[in-house]
Amino acid sequence: MDLNDFKKLISSQAPKIIAEEFILKNSIHAFVSAADYSNYIDIIRQDHQGAARIAIVGSANWKFSLNPDKNLSVFHEKSDIDVAIICAENYLNTWDELRSFHRNQYYSIGQNAKLALRRNGENVYSGFVSPKWVPSLRSKLRQRYEKLTNKYSTSSVGYRAVNMMYFRNMDETIDYYVRGIRAARG
Repeated sequence: MDLNDFKKLISSQAPKIIAEEFILKNSIHAFVSAADYSNYIDIIRQDHQGAARIAIVGSANWKFSLNPDKNLSVFHEKSDIDVAIICAENYLNTWDELRSFHRNQYYSIGQNAKLALRRNGENVYSGFVSPKWVPSLRSKLRQRYEKLTNKYSTSSVGYRAVNMMYFRNMDETIDYYVRGIRAARG
């Protein structure tokens, strides 16, 4: 698929249908074959056995970035690998960690950190969270996240940086990417 085909796709179908197709398909742009993709997901699943679904998302999946700041840029050698993990338990545990930090540290952090914490609170409300948002480098949850994302940066993804987001459920996952598709249409 080239850029014109991608633009046609995101403008011709309902965003929800496109998002579902992107998240549920097993042939991903960053992998040579569906088997390679499946093997990679299996490695992640070993560490997230409670996950309802794990999927590669972003430009590693659909070849082009939905981020408006990246102007539909094509997946390239410096692109990262975004992983969506649909797991209510990991979502809630991460949210609890952020809330704990907020309760205990909010008045002792700088204005930029407060704004980031507030913005991430809005993201939690929208059904997704990442342990890398926990400001404390001492957080066991954040440390585990860093170890896992380093572990997943393998030859099968060209040793690219890996980012994970935990979603509360499939509805929130679809909604997140529907918003991205709508933004990319603009």
